[in-house]
Amino acid sequence: MDRGRLKPASRWWAGTAAVLFALSPMFAQAAEADGLDQAWVLLLRGKYAAARDQFEPLSAADPRAAVGLARTFWAQGKDDEAIQALRAAGENAEARAELARAFFERGRYDEAEQNVEAALRLNPDQLQAGWIRGELHRVRGRLKDAETAYRRLIVYYNEHDVRDAESLRWIGLAAGQYARWNRQSDQFKLLVQDLYPEAIEIEEAYWPAQYEAALLYLEKYNQRDAAVALGKALQINPQAAEVHAAVARLALLDRDIERAQSSVERALELNPRFLPAWLIKAELAWENFDPAGALRILDNSALPLNPAAEESLGRIAACYALEDGLPQKGDGSRLAELMLEVEGRNQHSGEFYFAMAAWLNARHKLPEAQWCYEEAIRRMPQLLGPQAELGLMMMAAAEEERARPLLERALADDPFHVRVFNSLEVLDLLDEMETLETEHGRIKYDGQADGLLARYAARYVDQAMPVLCELFGYRPPQKALVEFFNRSKGHSGHEWFGTRMVGLPYVGPVAASTGKMLAMVSPTDPGLGMRFNWAQVLRHELVHVITLQQTAFNCPHWYTEGLAVWCENRPRPQKWTELLLRRVPAGELLTLETINFGFTRPQSSEDWQMAYCQAELYVEFMLEGRSPAVLRDLLAAYAEGLDTPEAIQRVFHVEAAEFEQDFNAYVKRLVSGLQSFDELAAETFAELISAQRKAPGDPDLAARTAFGYLRRGAKDEARTLANRAIQIEPRHQLATYVLARLAAESQNRAEAIRLLESALDRKAPDARVLGLLASLKTEQKEYAAAAELYELGGQNAPHDLRWWRSLALVYSRSKDTEKLVPVLRRLAEAEEDNLEVRLELARRALAEQDHRAAADWANQAIQIDVQSVEAHCLFAEALSGDDNLSQAVEEYRAAIELDSDRPESFQSLAALQVRMGKPADARQTLEEFLRRHPDDRNALRTLEDLQEKTEP
Repeated sequence: MDRGRLKPASRWWAGTAAVLFALSPMFAQAAEADGLDQAWVLLLRGKYAAARDQFEPLSAADPRAAVGLARTFWAQGKDDEAIQALRAAGENAEARAELARAFFERGRYDEAEQNVEAALRLNPDQLQAGWIRGELHRVRGRLKDAETAYRRLIVYYNEHDVRDAESLRWIGLAAGQYARWNRQSDQFKLLVQDLYPEAIEIEEAYWPAQYEAALLYLEKYNQRDAAVALGKALQINPQAAEVHAAVARLALLDRDIERAQSSVERALELNPRFLPAWLIKAELAWENFDPAGALRILDNSALPLNPAAEESLGRIAACYALEDGLPQKGDGSRLAELMLEVEGRNQHSGEFYFAMAAWLNARHKLPEAQWCYEEAIRRMPQLLGPQAELGLMMMAAAEEERARPLLERALADDPFHVRVFNSLEVLDLLDEMETLETEHGRIKYDGQADGLLARYAARYVDQAMPVLCELFGYRPPQKALVEFFNRSKGHSGHEWFGTRMVGLPYVGPVAASTGKMLAMVSPTDPGLGMRFNWAQVLRHELVHVITLQQTAFNCPHWYTEGLAVWCENRPRPQKWTELLLRRVPAGELLTLETINFGFTRPQSSEDWQMAYCQAELYVEFMLEGRSPAVLRDLLAAYAEGLDTPEAIQRVFHVEAAEFEQDFNAYVKRLVSGLQSFDELAAETFAELISAQRKAPGDPDLAARTAFGYLRRGAKDEARTLANRAIQIEPRHQLATYVLARLAAESQNRAEAIRLLESALDRKAPDARVLGLLASLKTEQKEYAAAAELYELGGQNAPHDLRWWRSLALVYSRSKDTEKLVPVLRRLAEAEEDNLEVRLELARRALAEQDHRAAADWANQAIQIDVQSVEAHCLFAEALSGDDNLSQAVEEYRAAIELDSDRPESFQSLAALQVRMGKPADARQTLEEFLRRHPDDRNALRTLEDLQEKTEP
């Protein structure tokens, strides 16, 4: 197979295509038919009460009606009524097969087997019974018998002209299992392209065919086609709990936690006894670092529905393992007892160990997960998933050599597994990369594009790791592995980075860490389209490497992220401040129970930003009046396996609820000292108009409505309402602003300035009035007056960088260097990615002969753009001025490496080498330049002068 391109698809849903209650006719016919056929159509459309009314009078005499009646009950979780309806149908194959399926779904395997055998005695070609027979063999460990049963359905399909949608479903499920177990991957394409579409062609309302196709797409990470199929199924039957649960699973893969929660709740509303929906609820708790909550859901809601379901029991086992570890030989732990129970029922319980492994892997319990994956493979080698997931886990653990053979075998077994395919592409790329190893790090990089980046990143890792390790009191046993991904083989660095982390080329950030390694988009990737402070990002991710390993990966997402952001040591971004100003008064803070989803399953970029903001605030709150030792103490608590409420109780000696209450008070105090300059009013424009008409004498309402009209270009309406507000309150700032804007847009700048100056309240200025007046003063070149106004804005809203940017512009135009430099410093501190400000500060520091400050700013510039020639030259000049000559030589060499046609770099380097008493090196430098530019007179003259001075 040609592995030449990454495949964009979706994440995998762990598990097989579950046997769910298909709400379909046994022998579907025309939808227009009366009587029984019409009742089946109503059933397929989710009109259960109406279908029941039509099925009930016919159920005693017709087994099809009895089955239909039972399914109206199954769809709503009314098991007893369904079983009663089927038993009343008498001795017939259809009712017995349906009873078998009902008992199988509830783990009542003996009763299921009795009914399967009864159905097949009555009708050896009863396909539903044949499918359940295979599944019963599977869950009881009779794998050869199960395979034989699956094959019988396939043979039946090959030997008969099957023209019944329901029969095609059972054949499709059997073919899918047989294909998995025998590595016949081409059969999956046949199922989704031929067999299931044929079922829909036979019966257009047969939504289970769309549903089964969707499950296959999800299994192979084809998220897009899964969504299409599920959408079609819901169009047919919006009352199908099965489909809503599958939508919830898809939403989890899409990181849409709100939709996942609403879909699973809808599924349980429709059918409170639908097991897959409860498993999704448990998964939501597990991913939110709430194993106790997950276990409660599994014990109280999932397990009673089917006490033998390995997909439930494996998850329960993961909860036990997380708290107690894997059992030792001969111990009587609850996990050991559960394993004995499962194995006693099924010696080939690979699905139990696979479910257990998947959850432990999600919590980075790698040794435990590895053992479970290997046990799943040993007990049930027919399963496709464990081999693939074990290989992917080894990738995340930076065990690439161990990952490759596992992934290659997995791809040979299942060529449609997108994450496996893509991960092998990443391994091929990593093999082509170069490695730079230093005292504290191993840097993998594109040797042609990122040699310079690798050297500077390695230097930064060696500086940062000892400091961070001392801060947290832990040193990882292995060097930090850093992988930079640049554009290669037709794919961007961002696509390679995403694929390295999750097996798919779609990940939003520019860097991430698995705890064992960290990957980053190369900042030199020409298609990146943005600058970022790669050194700050490195520091952030190194914190994860330390804290996750320090706590054996028990550290919840919010805490490791909070520590990482706090260690960046930067002011709070303006975006975060605006979020706090809006969300805190509205009571929309995240909590310790919900914040993890802000990272792992954010509903929007705003939720993602809020999660980072609040995580850092939790750290700052912990440090208020306390020693930094509390940070290590909390990490130690997590390392011992405590959950967040227990850890908080130990370290802070309060219950989690009180901690949360005190935190909320802390944030409210913080926000009370801030002022928002957000121009968007809370109410809608329609609400404003309505309120203003009800209270025409309210100047604030009139002014806000006038502002709304102004923003919509309705100048006459804006002027009328602004004047009305001024008549009531002559110096109303917002109303005056509206009139001043109208005057300025009419080129009457003088009138606009007059209006604004008359209304400005310097003790409580309106940001719009202040900003417009300062802007007009700048236009008039009244720089002193403009600067005073911008300074006033900065005093009232120091977090709002617009004031400081405008101040920098005014000071620059007025050539007021003394005031400009502090403003530039403030901007540099607040904007970690602002290259130009740092270069300007380096230039000005050099002009003032402040070489250390210049070196610091130039170094910061390199940490944003390692390919900035000017930054390297400024750094070199600053180092030279501070007598750090050898490093200055390195910086000039870096500048020459980036631009070998720049004469200033060669001449400066040669001059520095002469100063160091190395004239031979200086001559070599100039000769190197002249080989490229033999006619450069300045270089020739300098070389001649140098030769004259150094000749004996």
